Amino acid sequence: MKKFDWKKYIYKIVVVILIVFFVGGVGLGAANILSIEGTKELYEPEKPLSAFPDGNDAIVAYADKVIAKALSEKPKIEMSESFSIDSDSIANSWENSKLNAACVLSAGGIESGVSDGYEEKSADFSEDASGFLESTLGITAADIDSVDFNYRHYTCSMCRSNINFEDYAEKCPECGNEGTLELRFGDNYEITLHLKEGAVSAKDGLFPAAAGLEDVIKGDKTASEGFFDFKKLEEKPESATVFIKVNRLTDKIETLRYEKDYSNILSLRFKGTCAHLEDTDITFNSACKKNYSFTWPGVSLNEHERTVELGSSEVLKATLTCDDPVKYDVKWSSSDENILAVDEEGYLKTNKQFGDAVITAEFEFKGKTYSDSCLVHVGVPAEGVDLSKGKLKLAEGGTYTLVAEFDPKDTTNTVCYWFSEDENVAAVNENGMVTATGQGKTVVYVVTDDGNYYSSCKVEVTR
Repeated sequence: MKKFDWKKYIYKIVVVILIVFFVGGVGLGAANILSIEGTKELYEPEKPLSAFPDGNDAIVAYADKVIAKALSEKPKIEMSESFSIDSDSIANSWENSKLNAACVLSAGGIESGVSDGYEEKSADFSEDASGFLESTLGITAADIDSVDFNYRHYTCSMCRSNINFEDYAEKCPECGNEGTLELRFGDNYEITLHLKEGAVSAKDGLFPAAAGLEDVIKGDKTASEGFFDFKKLEEKPESATVFIKVNRLTDKIETLRYEKDYSNILSLRFKGTCAHLEDTDITFNSACKKNYSFTWPGVSLNEHERTVELGSSEVLKATLTCDDPVKYDVKWSSSDENILAVDEEGYLKTNKQFGDAVITAEFEFKGKTYSDSCLVHVGVPAEGVDLSKGKLKLAEGGTYTLVAEFDPKDTTNTVCYWFSEDENVAAVNENGMVTATGQGKTVVYVVTDDGNYYSSCKVEVTR
């Protein structure tokens, strides 16, 4: 009996075993992909650190809380004041266009002259800012006339445009598609408090005044050269607002601004070559602002989710916010080095398997550790998508299933979303099955989860 030569067939046996495992793996992977294709994860906004401040009392209490937090944790804080004139509001009692033009030209110099009298103050990281920042907002709920609260918007799932919350409509104003606007929550609360008229003058300690405006006008070059004599300046406060911007996920305040708007009447007596203008009133609107900006230490990655291919060489970049970023070392780590490794400079190195890994960058600053992370999918990224049909004609009540064809064909993430411009003509479900619902024409779209690529099919429904 001839002895079986294992050495002769071992190569073929290994190849067969590998093919079996590969086909089995692809089959299981395809089954998993098909099971999730067309399903859409429900959007869940990140929960705020503090409860939503509903009502004037709650808003004031929340503002006081975040200001106190800043004074306690001592980020970098800078305070500046500014004065501005609304050139479009300038008018004169003679309705003289040349005089108006001269006033507009003078406005810039007057703004600079007044602003030169303001102070800029700052406190670096870990320094005390209580000398120029009050520990509370300085107003009460009774001072507030109305509130603008901005932290929500709509995102179009088709064209990815962001739409103001107040501008919601059934159709996306950018691409015109129906039912594609989805509510989203931003990371920041942006709160504008409009104070009551009686509270405007009562809060002069908080709001900067146009100190020195009269002196600047008197010292203007046109006055010093004898073109006019200053008679009087009437400044009337018209409105006052407080603006607060806070990261709702951390309660870290980013901006605090006090602004007061004035209407002004400047009375002048012209002389010399301008004597024919005689006594003239010049009216204009102005604004005084006191702005606090807060810079919190931390680290931020340039991306927080991405897909990389096997064998590729890519890098994540970390930006440090601190007194001198060059002095500090960033420590990088991976949640699963069998899938993805990262070196000390943020370069990513894939291994031999698909999957997900979380890459984290962290550094220490003044006794605290700060970090940021990026979810990395190791696989084949999508580069485009096409539908199996570009045009489709159905009788009312008929159905047809469209197939999304990914480019490249071995794209790892084949999750996609389906939409119809007019469901009264044709509806489409999560698996791409189109149902003719009424006579007419519409367009059905597919959008990829990876990269937001899309393709469309024109649908005509007849009776």
